[in-house]
Amino acid sequence: MNKIYVKTLYAVLTSISLLYACKRTESMEPDKTFAPSGLLSLPIQSNAVGPTVSSGWLNFTSHEQFNAVMKTLHEKYDQPEKLSIWETAYNRQGYTSLRRFYEQTDADTSEYRKAPTADSLINANKLLDCPDSWFATVLNKDGYIQIADTVYSFRPGNEKGEAYAIPAKHIKKILSGVRPTTIEGTKVHFSSFLKVPFIRWPEQGNEQIGPMRLSICAFPGPLMPNFWGQSGGDIYGGDNGDTFPEHNGRTVKLNYHRWRVGYIFYASTGIRCKMWKHTRFAGWQSVTYADQMIMEACCKGYAATAGSSPYPFNSSTSPTWPGFTKYAENNFEKTMKWVGSPIFSEILLEHFNFHFKVNYRGRVAERSIRQ
Repeated sequence: MNKIYVKTLYAVLTSISLLYACKRTESMEPDKTFAPSGLLSLPIQSNAVGPTVSSGWLNFTSHEQFNAVMKTLHEKYDQPEKLSIWETAYNRQGYTSLRRFYEQTDADTSEYRKAPTADSLINANKLLDCPDSWFATVLNKDGYIQIADTVYSFRPGNEKGEAYAIPAKHIKKILSGVRPTTIEGTKVHFSSFLKVPFIRWPEQGNEQIGPMRLSICAFPGPLMPNFWGQSGGDIYGGDNGDTFPEHNGRTVKLNYHRWRVGYIFYASTGIRCKMWKHTRFAGWQSVTYADQMIMEACCKGYAATAGSSPYPFNSSTSPTWPGFTKYAENNFEKTMKWVGSPIFSEILLEHFNFHFKVNYRGRVAERSIRQ
């Protein structure tokens, strides 16, 4: 990437961040159906270095504290199943994260359950679809988080992924169900939480069945087109043509994808393999476990935050490192890069290679994507 491109990119990103900071919408009538459920009214202390629980969401004193906590989550709780350990103290104080709500919603594994699964709620625009488990850990189940004097609201079902930055002095109005756009001082931003569930682009570039033929960090020539949401697909059987064995008589699939998302003050990109089974009445549910999952990836590009020039990054993993081969697992993911900034955060990809191998009851599915 040459210097002219970088300067042009910086100018564009700076202009966008300023536009986001200043944009507001027209007033609308209050919508009482927007009232969050089960919220607390009094702040509760959690611990000295972390956020507090206030009004049912996490309250960070500053963006510096938010970034410090996210760094801790990514480094010390580097697998999704570990995040529940960090959440424990906050759960006792009335906090339910979006990530935990996914788990609770899918906890009923009875054969004839009729309550919709998390996947069904997402597809009905009733629940946020957040592919980054680490960000889903700091958002409450209704899509709220507070940083300093601003409450951020992420709602499912917004056409363009509209999110709201609401002055914290108006918390009573938020709790009473007043629409954010009618609250004085509210700013509107556009995030990856689109009205439809995350756009799932089919894999592009050089995709093949089997292992990587070159080093995971050997990139092809042209720069990749960037995408928002998830790029990947579903696999219903092994590479030998045999379908995956059914789970309690229900169809099983493997979903694999790379994600690239942005939520105003946080952006990330990463990889995931996840097993699903189809329930009889409620939709897809992630409750079946693969015998083995192996992942590796390598990506490079530029990260940008408001007030600074875009800077290059290169992130890679290897299945030979501890933690990149998993056994008896249904959800295996890794954040390759994340950035945080008070006004604007962005990740721009140049190349992204992804290789995985999954063994589900003797059926092996392996893919190599080079882009």
